[in-house]
Amino acid sequence: MNSRQEEQQHVQKTIALIDHEYHFLEDQRQASRKQFNQNLQENAEQRIQGGSFEALADTMASTRQHEQELLVRYQSLAAQEKRQRVLRLMTGNPYFARIDFKEDKEAETLYIGIASLRDTEEETLVIDWRAPIANLYYEGEMGETEYTAHDAVIPIELLLKRQFKIREGQILSMVDTSEAINDDFLLEILDEASSNHMKNIVATIQKAQNEIIRDAHSKVMVVEGIAGSGKTSALLQRVAFLLYHHRNWLDNEQVLLFSPNHIFSDYISTVLPSLGESGIPTETFKSFLGKLLPIYQIHTEETHEEVFLSGRDDRILRLKSSLSMIRAMQSYCQSITELGPLFRDLNLEGRTLISKSQIRQWYQEANPQLPMYQRMQLLQTKLLKKLGGIEKDEMKKDWSKAAADELLQAAYIDNPSMDDSEKAERRLRRQLTQKVVRQKLRPIKRRILRYQFINFGKQYLHFLQTLPKNILSNYQLKHAEWQEMLAQVRQDFRQRDLSLEDGTLLFLLMKAIFPVSVDQKARFIFIDEMQDFSPAQLALLQLLYPKATYTLSGDLNQKVFGNESLAGALDTIFPEQSITRFELTTSYRSTEEITHFANQFLTQENRVQLTARTGELPKIYYTEEEQSMIDELLRELEETAEKAKYWRTAIIGKTAAECETFYAALPEEKKKEIQLLTSEEDFMRKNILVIPAYLAKGLEFDRVYGWNISNENYQTEQDKLILYTLCTRAMHELTLLTFQQPSKLLASVPEMFYQRKTVH
Repeated sequence: MNSRQEEQQHVQKTIALIDHEYHFLEDQRQASRKQFNQNLQENAEQRIQGGSFEALADTMASTRQHEQELLVRYQSLAAQEKRQRVLRLMTGNPYFARIDFKEDKEAETLYIGIASLRDTEEETLVIDWRAPIANLYYEGEMGETEYTAHDAVIPIELLLKRQFKIREGQILSMVDTSEAINDDFLLEILDEASSNHMKNIVATIQKAQNEIIRDAHSKVMVVEGIAGSGKTSALLQRVAFLLYHHRNWLDNEQVLLFSPNHIFSDYISTVLPSLGESGIPTETFKSFLGKLLPIYQIHTEETHEEVFLSGRDDRILRLKSSLSMIRAMQSYCQSITELGPLFRDLNLEGRTLISKSQIRQWYQEANPQLPMYQRMQLLQTKLLKKLGGIEKDEMKKDWSKAAADELLQAAYIDNPSMDDSEKAERRLRRQLTQKVVRQKLRPIKRRILRYQFINFGKQYLHFLQTLPKNILSNYQLKHAEWQEMLAQVRQDFRQRDLSLEDGTLLFLLMKAIFPVSVDQKARFIFIDEMQDFSPAQLALLQLLYPKATYTLSGDLNQKVFGNESLAGALDTIFPEQSITRFELTTSYRSTEEITHFANQFLTQENRVQLTARTGELPKIYYTEEEQSMIDELLRELEETAEKAKYWRTAIIGKTAAECETFYAALPEEKKKEIQLLTSEEDFMRKNILVIPAYLAKGLEFDRVYGWNISNENYQTEQDKLILYTLCTRAMHELTLLTFQQPSKLLASVPEMFYQRKTVH
């Protein structure tokens, strides 16, 4: 029997063990769920014994015991179900590598997979890729080497590294190597078709990515990489690794993962479950801010796409996103601390119960040495106490007595046997009067508890109105432009509809004025596509989570929106932290030919290193008539339908409007096969998409058609970056479609890098 046959037998044996554990857990789960439901029923049926204090205490103790049992069983059920999900993923592909080594002269063999597995003798058969010893596969050199576990360095002799590609229980390829990942093996995996969801590529982690993933000490990490270099993969694998590394104390809910939009969130949604983790909150900053400001609708400026496309400097957008604005906000808050913020009257049905002048007086009576948010806490306590006095006054008034009398009469009518002695009636009348008054004053109490006695909208507008003129001049903003923006913000407040930038600044202002609390206690924060994250947004996160560990990744060549660079603001936002920086400069996504072509739109120093994977030269099609190009495109899609059966194809336009126009020109029967995707709230549902360039960022497709690469459409320096983004979405094939006058940017590309075709 040769080694491949032996390995195939081992695969079958491992799959049998996985199947055995899965069914054992299923039996356990069924029994646990039955017991859980029974306990739930018993808890629901348990009656409170109120005959004596001892009986009540016994009942409460018994209830607590039941609740504890329910909690333990619920946690056990959740753990079983999570393990079963992992086992289902392992069934067809139980592991991807094997290492043989000697430790203390004793030879051992371990297989590496997405999770650990033990045999019936409790011997480890498969180890989790995140375990310390698994690092031998990624970084260990053959012969005498070492690995670190629990801060101890363990010397070993590494004898074998073997890589597998296993599908549905069958070994498709197997290779022994001295490297972390054999080039041929990597290329074979990279040649596979893309899908609507990102793949787990834990089997192909490179040494540079491995350093990023397993760094458990850096408090602030920045990963800059070119398109297709595995930035997002490394980031997600780092999430899974840190959850495993800190599994004794870190919960999934303490991890926050930010992505640029919902399309991208959906695209990466299957990676973490395939690495053995699930339940990680994935947010866009817009959705995160919406939870912080629930009474406002948060919108992104329509100018975002325009800024991306034109390269125009939206100076207002850039200023509102900048550290300059954060510093101005800090100065402003210090300047209003002595006087206090803008207060509101506390009114009830047209009556002023507590005036804003009285509120300001009480605020100013607080210790002036305290910061504003602490003085506001003391003021809140004072207002609640004053509300208690108002409640007593209102209980003496005729309206509350009359309302209580009505309730009292109704109570005696509904309960004829009720004690009607004078003492009992007096006590009940007082209780009902208090109930009526408290119900009436409830809106005021709610406003006090929510600090709604502060006029935050007016305060924010005052901040914008009093912004120092030198800041406006630094951003070359004219008075008229600023006034026009202020009018728009006033309108937004009236409609409770704020831009992302205004919402961010408003929340920072609120946080400075009163103690804002957030439900989620994040310990690790991950930001993908950081080039689209503004300094103001990161400053907000740092304010909420000053002790969290941050990992940021992105490609500055694909900067989309008009905010200032986050990379240049990190030292200011994290003044007390050293920043660990990584660069990934090798592209694993596109073929050598596509990468060469895309490089022509970058400066020499930013150009991409290549993998050895080769394919067809990119193509540029020319025609005079737009309809001729549509016909040619549809004909090619038809002719290659069988070849591209499992491929995803993107037709990328420059703007959303252009994509809509193109899609409208398609025959109705073709629209059934092709999806128009112009909203970041949508999902990829079909294998052929029409999508604007700014939404395609971060995604990858087997085949890309760039629509209307004309001189009218692509001519500026910003357009070069758009073309770079468009071209680097393609894994295997790239075609640019031009009609009438081709873009002058294509003229600078040497003819050796593409094929030319004229369409009639």
